[in-house]
Amino acid sequence: ICTYYQKGNCFYGSRCRYEHVKASQSDPSASSSSTAPQQSTLSDTMPLALSKTAFVGSVVSPAASSKVPGSSRACLAPFKQPCDLESGPQDLSDNGESIEPRRTNPVERSICSFAVAGNCPRGEKCPHIHGDLCPTCEKHCLHPFRPEEREEHIKMCKKKKKYLDALKHSQEIECSVCLDRVLSKPTAAERKFGLLSECDHPFCISCIRNWRSSSPSSGMDVNTALRACPICRKLSYFVIPSVIWYWTPEEKQRIVDGYKAKLRYCHCGSMLLTFPAYMHY
Repeated sequence: ICTYYQKGNCFYGSRCRYEHVKASQSDPSASSSSTAPQQSTLSDTMPLALSKTAFVGSVVSPAASSKVPGSSRACLAPFKQPCDLESGPQDLSDNGESIEPRRTNPVERSICSFAVAGNCPRGEKCPHIHGDLCPTCEKHCLHPFRPEEREEHIKMCKKKKKYLDALKHSQEIECSVCLDRVLSKPTAAERKFGLLSECDHPFCISCIRNWRSSSPSSGMDVNTALRACPICRKLSYFVIPSVIWYWTPEEKQRIVDGYKAKLRYCHCGSMLLTFPAYMHY
């Protein structure tokens, strides 16, 4: 039986582990004179304001808990301070007001993905960094406190944009043999250009390879018949496959150099150096 309920001041209410029975029901013979000293003794030994506001965010000191009677001490359970689930635990000042959480090093904070997309619902209260605008991709993805990361992103972004622009312009290029748009071929293997090293006529990779692999007529020179451009007849020893078409000699040279660098790691299958000066493998 809860003795605090009989005195009219049980803090736990319906959550109390003891049975709430009025004093008249538990001990009808008890007189009011016997309850008065107990109530005064209880108020002297337990000077705690048993209310909700007194217990929220507070902790009972050891000195106060030692004065609580044994039966009363069993009713008191440890109370943990509640925390805000959205903002996390906050520090409290001496007067009970909340203090702004300590900020970490801005270099260690990551970019807000919502701000990168263009709309952060948390605004200035966002715990993440809102990046600067990238002039190339037009996204707020540049970290203001990581200069190396900014430079790397700008460099890669420009390279990617340049490649996409070249791929877009290459959509209209037609093969000089079949007159079809090279990047509109039915299969992915056919959607490649066959660049000739000594001229600038566009061909799809399948047409130029078929041209150069055909058998020459008797008495005709191989270089004149097969390795020359079908249009201008300039001699080219190599056909460089590429998924984009170039617009400047510098772009063409980068494509050729990249193809040669890739072939350096491939072994020659025939091992017959018929044309050693023009060997890529």
